[in-house]
Amino acid sequence: MTNVQKSRKYLYAAILIILIVVVGSAGYYYFAPRGVAPIATTTGTSVTGTTTGAMAFKDTLIIGTTDSLGGPLDGVWSLGFFDSNVVESLGAPLVDIAPGSSPTQLVPSLATDWSVSADGLTYTFNLRQGVKWADGTCCFNATVVKYHFDRGMQLNPPDGAFSYTGVHDLLNYTKVTGPYQIVFHLNHRFAPFLGLLAGSVGYVVTPKYAPMAQVNYTAGDILHSTPMADNLGPYRLTEWTKVGGKDYSFGLDANPYYWNASGGYPKTPHIKIIIYSDATALAVAMKAGDIDVAYRQLLPTDITNMESDPTLKVWQREGPFIQYLIFQQAIKPFDDVHVRRAIAAAIDRHLLTDTVFLKQTFPLYSMIPEGMFAHNDAFKMYGDANYTYTRQVLNALGYDENKKLVVDFWYESSGHYPSSSDQAVAIKSALEASGVIQVNLHGADWPTFRANMRASSQALFQFGQYPDYMDPDNYVFLMSKGATNLNDHYDNPELDALIATAAQTADPQQRTQLYDQIQQISAMDVPVIPLWQGSAFAVSKPNVGGIVLDLTQVFRYSLLYEPISTQSIIEPILTADTLSPAVTASNVPSSRFFTFMP
Repeated sequence: MTNVQKSRKYLYAAILIILIVVVGSAGYYYFAPRGVAPIATTTGTSVTGTTTGAMAFKDTLIIGTTDSLGGPLDGVWSLGFFDSNVVESLGAPLVDIAPGSSPTQLVPSLATDWSVSADGLTYTFNLRQGVKWADGTCCFNATVVKYHFDRGMQLNPPDGAFSYTGVHDLLNYTKVTGPYQIVFHLNHRFAPFLGLLAGSVGYVVTPKYAPMAQVNYTAGDILHSTPMADNLGPYRLTEWTKVGGKDYSFGLDANPYYWNASGGYPKTPHIKIIIYSDATALAVAMKAGDIDVAYRQLLPTDITNMESDPTLKVWQREGPFIQYLIFQQAIKPFDDVHVRRAIAAAIDRHLLTDTVFLKQTFPLYSMIPEGMFAHNDAFKMYGDANYTYTRQVLNALGYDENKKLVVDFWYESSGHYPSSSDQAVAIKSALEASGVIQVNLHGADWPTFRANMRASSQALFQFGQYPDYMDPDNYVFLMSKGATNLNDHYDNPELDALIATAAQTADPQQRTQLYDQIQQISAMDVPVIPLWQGSAFAVSKPNVGGIVLDLTQVFRYSLLYEPISTQSIIEPILTADTLSPAVTASNVPSSRFFTFMP
């Protein structure tokens, strides 16, 4: 076991009792939606959607995006946003998160019910019976679940989902105790275990197309390009086209054997996903009516213009997505904390949020998102565009107007992150305004960017965090050595110890105090620099419904629909049945964020 693996195991081993705090809590972590989005409700043990009477829906909807896959289309590897969304449309997990709900509101999926031992080390799942694969063969069972997790544990790519989420160190073994019952034995207690199973790591593969090896794209052979092609989800993958080696389009066809087909899913029989070269091309396609929905990533100016276009509908939900800068401390001079502090002071967040994003994002001064308990604006100590401090520190290190600090800044250039190129230009402008820093920009598409990160070759680069589970622990681990996929060579044992203590502390006030210390140390060490906290946007034709932008950040293709008739779409109302008892559509506070307290 490497030192990094030991560090990560230590971090997760310390998380003992958040399950009771988070899952059992009456309070949930919410962000206030702008308007009311359609959501699904839960009835019994299956997820049922909104109804529109006998209304007929269009046969095909076309989704446009600038996103792309970051690796194999396989839950063992899938970490990127688009990867996970496609996996989650083709497969099904044991437990799921109710669309539009709090991420702690778990509902049955392939498992009908489950129980947890008193010591939190054993989870027993009873599985849904009679579930067929998308090719009509029978049947899903406990042996399939065991194979899926055994495969993930054995393959365990270093920057894949099993490693990144800690499943590899967390899971001891699985045991089939009946045809439709499986037991998970953990090495240590882990609060968000059920939440992890609701993510892409929990979307089981079919052994028929999932060998104990990496499955790569094969032109013209969908079934052998991904173990998800003929799976258990609402859709089958029937098209996967590449042009010049890059993903161009995907075709999803309704799975007639989907276990929840009787609930009305998927709403649309065929989904076509087209990947556009950039945000401008995506906006042109949306305005021309070539696509029905545009999702990730549109330029802020296009979003603003589309809001006033009566032929289009803009959807927005504030959420916990954050972006930040990472220093590669194996590359000099970024091993020097004084250099990192000087750059932190020169950052101008308002240039990003106000100019690049037209105030559609918000300045962030902590790695813990605003609205989440224990958020602390620790990085405000540096200010924004504090060039006096930057020059003072760098002058002491021998840098000046004639001998500038040269910074190679890397950004993702293919549309995985919003307005990345514009962000890079703004960051370059802010740093160079100090007079003592020279920035060289380097753009790379998402697969190349990920490969560079694995190789520790990017001196300073921008990254983002979508939540795996709604707790500060999911964000602060990025600050330390436990974040194996960042390969940033930052290591602070004191910080790791505090993170471990905070994870196993039940009292909210004590946890808050510990996270205050964690954030202060992070601000002093500056392994990362938080930049902004964002919103999710989608644009559609006016009659398209079923778009759910919630805190999970999962875009559910199976809920999308467009009526054939001109009858108005019937949208449901958020009620106390679908929200926390403390939060309903009638008492949404005026503040930007709801607050989550355990």
